[in-house]
Amino acid sequence: MPTKEQRAKMTPEQKAEITRKNMIYQKTPKGKKVHTISGWKRRGMICDDYDKVYERYFNSTNCECCGKEYNLNQMDKHMDHCHNTGKFRNILCRNCNQLRGHIDKDYKLIMKLITMC
Repeated sequence: MPTKEQRAKMTPEQKAEITRKNMIYQKTPKGKKVHTISGWKRRGMICDDYDKVYERYFNSTNCECCGKEYNLNQMDKHMDHCHNTGKFRNILCRNCNQLRGHIDKDYKLIMKLITMC
């Protein structure tokens, strides 16, 4: 991958060729893995072994909370992590991940709702 200075000196054709090669690479299994893990890191997720978590994510077919099967046509698989510490917790469906976020924000309100039922 060229540096910013090297890229500034390139012709539009050279830049287009690098972009084309990157697009091809991102379709390979290794490229998909690197792209996915770098996305997790950009979003602030921290874990001890990203390779192990990626394999767990890749092979996961059901939510680790409710057991619902993931709909692979939609973005239904979510990496649950603490937004304060960044620590990875679970692989959840969209609903469970959102619920977990609300529980973290207002635990007392959730407990009050539970006791009202």
